[in-house]
Amino acid sequence: MSQLSQFCRTLSSIAASQNIRFLVVAKGNKEWALEVLAAFDPLYPDRLFCGEPLQSENPSIPFKKAKQWLGRECQMLTVNGHRGVDAQALGALSGTVVGGGILLLLLPNDWFEQCDSNFDRRLCQLLQQPGVIMLEAGAALPPLPRSHETDIIKPSHGEVADAQSASTCGAPLRFGAVTSCQVGAVEAVRRVVTGHRKRPLVLTADRGRGKSAALGLAAASLLAEREIKIVVTAPSYLASQTVFRHVAEQFGLEFTDQKRLEVGKGSIVFVAPDVLLSELPSADFVMVDEAAAIPAPVLTALLGEFNRIAFSSTVHGYEGTGRGFAVKFRQQLDTVMPQWRAFEMQQAIRWADHDPLEKWIFNALLLDAEVSCEGLDPKTADYELLDKAQLLDSPNLLSSLFGLLINAHYQTSPADLVNLLDDDSLHIWVCRNSDRVLGCCLIVDEGGFTDELARQIQLGTRRPRGHLLAQSLAAHVGILEAAVQHSGRVLRIAVHPDFQQQGIGQKLLACVRQWGQARYDFLGTSFGYVPELLNFWQRAGYQAVRLGLQKDASSGYPSLLCVQPLGHSSRQWFPKARVFFSAGLLANACEAFSDMPAAELLPLLVDALSCQGVPAPLASDWVDEQLSIYCQGGLGYELVLPSLQQYLLLRLANAERPSELAAFSLPVAKVIQRQSWHEIVQFYQLAGRKEAEQRLRAVIRADIQKNFIARSES
Repeated sequence: MSQLSQFCRTLSSIAASQNIRFLVVAKGNKEWALEVLAAFDPLYPDRLFCGEPLQSENPSIPFKKAKQWLGRECQMLTVNGHRGVDAQALGALSGTVVGGGILLLLLPNDWFEQCDSNFDRRLCQLLQQPGVIMLEAGAALPPLPRSHETDIIKPSHGEVADAQSASTCGAPLRFGAVTSCQVGAVEAVRRVVTGHRKRPLVLTADRGRGKSAALGLAAASLLAEREIKIVVTAPSYLASQTVFRHVAEQFGLEFTDQKRLEVGKGSIVFVAPDVLLSELPSADFVMVDEAAAIPAPVLTALLGEFNRIAFSSTVHGYEGTGRGFAVKFRQQLDTVMPQWRAFEMQQAIRWADHDPLEKWIFNALLLDAEVSCEGLDPKTADYELLDKAQLLDSPNLLSSLFGLLINAHYQTSPADLVNLLDDDSLHIWVCRNSDRVLGCCLIVDEGGFTDELARQIQLGTRRPRGHLLAQSLAAHVGILEAAVQHSGRVLRIAVHPDFQQQGIGQKLLACVRQWGQARYDFLGTSFGYVPELLNFWQRAGYQAVRLGLQKDASSGYPSLLCVQPLGHSSRQWFPKARVFFSAGLLANACEAFSDMPAAELLPLLVDALSCQGVPAPLASDWVDEQLSIYCQGGLGYELVLPSLQQYLLLRLANAERPSELAAFSLPVAKVIQRQSWHEIVQFYQLAGRKEAEQRLRAVIRADIQKNFIARSES
C-alpha cells in the first residue's frame, strides 16, 4: 500500500470515529487528481462528483445543476475546481456529505499563485488555514489531524415558552429521533396540536440538524395516535420530501415520493402554498417547511386561516438565510399571535458538532454572518464608497456588510458574496464605524445599449442578462431612450435594525444621488410594493413609473419600478413615463389590479392622479408610438391598455360608416367592455389568450395601416 493510500485510509478512520467531515485539497495536475481519487475511492462507495469530469466515462454533476441534489447524501464529494470554484455549488453540495466523509477539492498547481478574482483570493487565504488537509503533488504528506473527543453543544431554544420544552433536550430518545435535541423539536411540534389553539411554532436550525426529519417524526407520532389530517406546504415538494420519507419509514412503508400518505388514523398530504390559500382544504394541522423561501404575505395569510400551524426554516443555508425571515416574522407573530413559540435546533445529526467542514464552509461563504451592535454609533459614522480591495483586506468589514444584507433579505446567497467582491458593475456605499456597518446601499450599472439593441429589447426580441431597470422601461413602458442612456439601479439598501428610522437610509441615497450625477443619466429601483416603501422612496426623490402585473415570487407583492432623473436627457422622457404609469394604473384598476387591497391601491391612485396630464387624454404621438410597438409584437395588452382605449374611443367616435367597425368586435369586447380573456377565447372560439392577443394586435395593425394609406391618398 502506498503512503498516499495509507494516509487516506487513516484520515477516513479518524473522520468515521468522530463522525466528522474533512476538507481535503488535491493541488496538482490531472494525473495527481486521479491518483488522489484512486486512493479515496475504495474507502467511500457512495460518491458524488461535481464539475468538469476528469475522465469522460465518469458521471458528473454540472455546477449549474448542483441545487437538484439538495436533501441527498453521499460519503465523498469531489469538486473539480481546475476551471474555477463555483460558490453556489460548493455551498449547496457540502451539506450532502455525511459524517465520516470528505469533500475533496481538486485545484491546479498554479491556482494559489494565479487567482484572478477577489473571491478566489479569499478562498486561497482560507484554504491555507489549519483544519484543511492539503495534498500537494511532489510534496510531503501533511500531518494527520489530531483525534479529540466530540463536543456536544447543547441547543438553545429561542423563545420556548415553558420549562417543559427546555428540558426535552436532555430527555431519552423517543419518536424515532436520534438526538435528544431532535426529541425536543418533535415535542415542540406535537404541542401545536395537543396544546392550546393559536400558538404557532417557529422551528429553526442549520443544515444537518434534522429539522425536516423532526417534522416527519412528529407527524408520524400524531398519525399513530389520533385521527388527524395533516397538510404540508413548502416552496416545492422536493423541499418537504424528507418529511414524507420519515413518515413512511415510521410506518414501515415503501417510499416512492408520494405526495399523499394514508397512514395510521389519518392522512398527510402536500399542498403548494398558493393552492392551500386558494382552496383552503380541511386540515387539523399545517406544517410549513422552508418558510423563509415563501413570500411573507402568504405566511401571514396562512396564519389567519389555520389555527394549528408550525413553520420551519433553515437559519444558515446556501440557498438563502432564514435569519432575516426569523427577525421579520417574529415581529409579525408578536402582533397577530403573541402566544407563539420558537425552538432552535443546534445539535447536529448528520455530523458531529465540531465538524471541520461545516466550520470552513460557513466561514468561506459567510453563511453565519450576523449583525452586531458592538462599536456602532450613527453620530460618528462615515458615509463612503467602498473599494472591493477594502472588503478583501478587512474580513470583519466584509462579514459585517454581508451580515447586514443577510438580516435584511432572506435570499442572500454565496452568489451575492461573489458579486460583492468581483462584480465591477456593482458599487457599494456604506455608513460605518471602522469595520462595523450600520447601513449599506448597493448600486449596479445598467443601460448604455446601442440604438439597435435597445429597439430589439423594446420589441421583446432580445433580453440581455441583467439590466432590469433599463429593459423594463424599454420593453414594458416603451421608452427606447431609457435603454440607450446610462442608469444606476439601487439593488439593495439595508440599515441595521437597531438604527432604523434615524435617516441613515435617506442619507445613503443622498450620497448615491450626488455621486451618480457624473456617472448616470438617471437612478432607479424596483421593490415589492407596500405603501411604506413607496413613501420611503418618494422622500428620496424617486417616482413610480411602472407597477408589475404579477406578484413577485420572492416578496409576494407586485414589483414597483421607481425612477429619479439626474440630467436633461432623462428629464425629456420622464414625464411621458409618469403619464403612462398613471393612465395605466387607472385603466387597469378594475382588471389587472382588481385584487389589490384598497388600502394598498389608494397611495398609488393618489400618486397617479397627482401627475400632470392625467386623466386628460394622452398625447397623440405617444399613443401612436406605443401602438406601433404593440403592433410589432412588443409591450403587451395591460401595458398598452390606456393607448388602446383612447385609440378605440376616437375611432368609434370618428367612424363615417358602420361597415368600418365590423372588425372591432373583439377589441371592443376586451378593451372597452373588459371581458376576461377566458370569455374572449370562448366566444370567438380561439385556442387561448395568446391567439386572442394576436387577433387583437392584428385588428389594430390593419386599421392603423388602412388609415395611414387613406391619409396618404388624400
